Amino acid sequence: MAVGEAGRNRVEERVSRIVQQLRASGHRITPQRVAIIRHFVGRTDHPSAEDIHTELLADYPMMALSTVYGTLRLLAEMGEAVEVSPATHETRFDPDVGDHCHLTCLACNRIMDLPMDACVHAEDFATAAQHQGFQPVRQVYQVFGYCADCRRDREAPSRA
Repeated sequence: MAVGEAGRNRVEERVSRIVQQLRASGHRITPQRVAIIRHFVGRTDHPSAEDIHTELLADYPMMALSTVYGTLRLLAEMGEAVEVSPATHETRFDPDVGDHCHLTCLACNRIMDLPMDACVHAEDFATAAQHQGFQPVRQVYQVFGYCADCRRDREAPSRA
């Protein structure tokens, strides 16, 4: 089985599980909602509802932006998405619900994932929270700065 096919199978299994959970909790399962879920969980970036809406509009011209927002927020409530609060004007969502760090570029607003083991001392935050009687469920840390491309652009001598 090719890596691409294995990835598609994982996406379809996750979509199926989410749809079953939604159905069991009394939520309507519409073709638009399934398309939003499938499109979202198969991603590795951090799209906004507007991004997903624009990308699906050709196939679902009557889909409202509020449907995308509602579905993404529902996924976040279920623990199947993380709402990211970057330094941008739009809410972004992350399909990776595992522990990790975000690197958020202040220039281009790109958000990149960094594995938790690369986030030095991040586990200390969870330990400190536990000492305060708080039970951490998920850890996502954000570091704000400039990505390599934007740094290069900012450091390039201006041409007069």
